Amino acid sequence: MKTQNSCNAADPEQVRGRREKHKTRDLQKKAALLHLLSDEAGRMWMWDLISRCGAFHLSFSTDTLIMAFNEGRRDIGNHLIGEINSISPQLYTRMAVENQQSRGLTT
Repeated sequence: MKTQNSCNAADPEQVRGRREKHKTRDLQKKAALLHLLSDEAGRMWMWDLISRCGAFHLSFSTDTLIMAFNEGRRDIGNHLIGEINSISPQLYTRMAVENQQSRGLTT
């Protein structure tokens, strides 16, 4: 039985087509993230999400299950930071500065 997402790895045509689909999808995701970060409200929302993931805090706990949970959340935040920096390090810096300004931490 052939599923909709199956691909014959021995068929160069199918492999090439699958690569193109993934490449297109990756470009669409990067464009969507860039669109979100091009707006101050989008950057504020993203900073809040990254913060809620615990990316800026240690995940240590004496309870190993809690620490594993915290580290999983933190990994998501770090992934988002990496994606943003791969697209535009300037936008990440701008987002950080805007966050500090909104909290009254800079002049």
